[in-house]
Amino acid sequence: MKQRPNLASSPLPDVRPVLVVGVALALVAVVLTGISLGEFIRARGTEKAATSALVRLQARRSELATKVGANNRRLASVGWKALQAETVAMQEVVARRTLVWSQLLAEFERLVPWDIRLVSIAPTIDKNGSVLVGLSGVAASREAWLKLIALLFVDRKFSEPLPTAEESPSATNGQGHRFSLTVRYWPEGRP
Repeated sequence: MKQRPNLASSPLPDVRPVLVVGVALALVAVVLTGISLGEFIRARGTEKAATSALVRLQARRSELATKVGANNRRLASVGWKALQAETVAMQEVVARRTLVWSQLLAEFERLVPWDIRLVSIAPTIDKNGSVLVGLSGVAASREAWLKLIALLFVDRKFSEPLPTAEESPSATNGQGHRFSLTVRYWPEGRP
């Protein structure tokens, strides 16, 4: 007959530490699974929010592209040459408004001899800050007229006096020497 092992003779191994470690590992696995599941749910929510934001942004982009296309069509129909001409005209109006007439007239009053009468003053504003002034008037004598030109040459506020017309006294012109000239006026003085 065969012998049976005597279990009572050898001590039973203590499996409690293995059991405790196994249970602890199972608990850690459950906790980590819960954390992973929470992270997954949060990531899923963030992904849905990003997807809805992307849809909104694409709709906004489409709306803006439509507006840009409409604006481009409107800009294409603008008469750019006419607009540029209007802009230049407006710049001239603004430049004329910046011309201080009282200062210009005071300069002529200071400079023009007593025996010359100015009939018209026609300023044209240049881009370089100067004013091209067309003058016409009547002088008592030719010497007074030439004296005016000489005074304009030497004054620091004026430059380039250029006679454009002169008419001596005659039967049709009994007032005196009529003249016309252009001169460049520098409000701040010649550069």
